[in-house]
Amino acid sequence: MTVPHFIRINTPITICVPGKRAIRTLIQETGEDSFAILAPAGEELVLGRGDLVEATCNREDARYEFTARVIGYQPATPPLYYLAYPDDYRRIQVRSHVRTRAALEFRYAPWPAADWPLRPPRPHKRGLTIDISGGGAQLVLREEVKVGDLLYLELYLPGRRHHLPLRLAARVKRVATREIDGHQHYEVGVAFEGISERQEDQIVAFVFQRLLEERRQRS
Repeated sequence: MTVPHFIRINTPITICVPGKRAIRTLIQETGEDSFAILAPAGEELVLGRGDLVEATCNREDARYEFTARVIGYQPATPPLYYLAYPDDYRRIQVRSHVRTRAALEFRYAPWPAADWPLRPPRPHKRGLTIDISGGGAQLVLREEVKVGDLLYLELYLPGRRHHLPLRLAARVKRVATREIDGHQHYEVGVAFEGISERQEDQIVAFVFQRLLEERRQRS
């Protein structure tokens, strides 16, 4: 069987079954006829052989949705569920991301690969956004990071009803030095990874509200 190109080791995947909330986990292995995902901790989601799960993989260009059948469980360290490759899938084109300038304070921390995506670190450092979109952001940091690093961000969007932060994974794509008030800082371009549709919608709503306000100010 041909392995779907979007199913790759260390790719985030969201799975759900009827009546249960969606769980985000990580692809751990790929084989000829099946692939393995990291089993959710505890009893968060218990699957049996033959169960069908709805799965979603987000790539840079599109979101891929498919149904997969559970074919096995390995109670090792870490525990794994084995899923058969899907016969077909739905490719949903990612909408182009509109970006707006916004200076938003946030907390962050490096996210070790061994802890991604189930154990986010404590965000003990501070940063500031320059701009933001549904797909990523431009940040200013005091500490140096490298291209390819994964960061955990807790970001508050102005005007959100429940006043809870967005908890995001951000992959460093670009880094440039920048001097601010005589001190060296780092201007960092990041792309969000494993962002949920709801989180993306909240950011996009904020972006368009900000653009509307700017248009009103110019008129």
